Amino acid sequence: MNQQIEPIADRYDVIVVGARAAGAATAMLLARKGLSVLALDRAPYGADTLSTHSLAGPAVLQLSRWGLLDTIRDAGTPVTKTVEFNYGPDHVSIDVPARGDVDGLYAPRRTLLDATLVDAARDSGADVRHGVTMVQVTKDERGRAAGVEIDVDGRRQVVTARVVVGADGMRSRVARQVGARTIHAERVGATTMFGYFEGLADDTIVNHYDDDRVVGVIPTNDGLACVWAGMSLERFDRLARGRVAEAHADEIASVPELHARLAGRQPVGGYRSFPGTPGFLRQAWGPGWALVGDAGYFKDPVSAHGITDAFISAELLADALGSAFVCGSDLAEALTHFQEQRDQMAAEMMPPVVTVASFAGDMRAVKDGFRAMSAAMRTEWQLIESTFGVLATC
Repeated sequence: MNQQIEPIADRYDVIVVGARAAGAATAMLLARKGLSVLALDRAPYGADTLSTHSLAGPAVLQLSRWGLLDTIRDAGTPVTKTVEFNYGPDHVSIDVPARGDVDGLYAPRRTLLDATLVDAARDSGADVRHGVTMVQVTKDERGRAAGVEIDVDGRRQVVTARVVVGADGMRSRVARQVGARTIHAERVGATTMFGYFEGLADDTIVNHYDDDRVVGVIPTNDGLACVWAGMSLERFDRLARGRVAEAHADEIASVPELHARLAGRQPVGGYRSFPGTPGFLRQAWGPGWALVGDAGYFKDPVSAHGITDAFISAELLADALGSAFVCGSDLAEALTHFQEQRDQMAAEMMPPVVTVASFAGDMRAVKDGFRAMSAAMRTEWQLIESTFGVLATC
């Protein structure tokens, strides 16, 4: 899609730095509340990014409520009806129940999902610009975030805003420049290797968990499935660093039925790896700024829950800013409530994710971890049904 040719204005209600799952969703929701929004991303429109692609039930519910789920379906994204867990020799198969418009789980490629959200943000009135780099967060005489300095094709411009939102990932430049504190940090982070393969079932998500590894299959677009392998950093350094293709094949070979299906097949687009970063929770807001998605709350990818977290934090923040800027509520109180809700969800979800990502060899603990993650997702579903939209209703 061609970018708008009009110059970027000098002032907006909100500037969102990052226009992927978290940022584009935030921009869309704020624009739908009538706020003027600028969303920036240095990557091109529709660019790919490293991802497990998986949307948990709460995220599918949000896409439905936002009017975007049919776009994902119409693009040929397969719907998952079954999730299988294999804990060594033990097998558990779970049917995904249909709940209204949510007929299963989806895992769209990021080239589709992020572009869909950007298109919806633009259609809602947000100004979304790609190929634009945020140089620094600008501050007023009181030290409050007051906007950003950007680089547009080598030309610098200062744009002001009432709030600057960092949606620029776990290494967030916004978080660093505003001095967002880390309020919780995990000690364990798994490494993950990814490849896309043809010839696998498109209606089932599969997880094979062993003492020191997990191999997963997540169906996505174009007849492909994301086949990923997770392991400890120590195991990755010992067996996979510098030989990701060979190591990925070795992990597939540990699952006989998967190895048989993929024998002789090469991945479409090669292999990618994520070196592992322990989860963390950052201060969610401060004077003139806020963080959404991985910028503020990051969990290990073995959870396959990052996009869902991004959507939920986007709607929590949009409701908070809508409550303040549209309805006249106190901004600090609204943002405090945003952080409290985000932190409550993190407190329920982060401990079992760490258990699963630790590869400590305790299969009972791993099973309990997945059950706890499922319980946390039920809480998220209830939050979406009962809370979202309420704060911004004047």
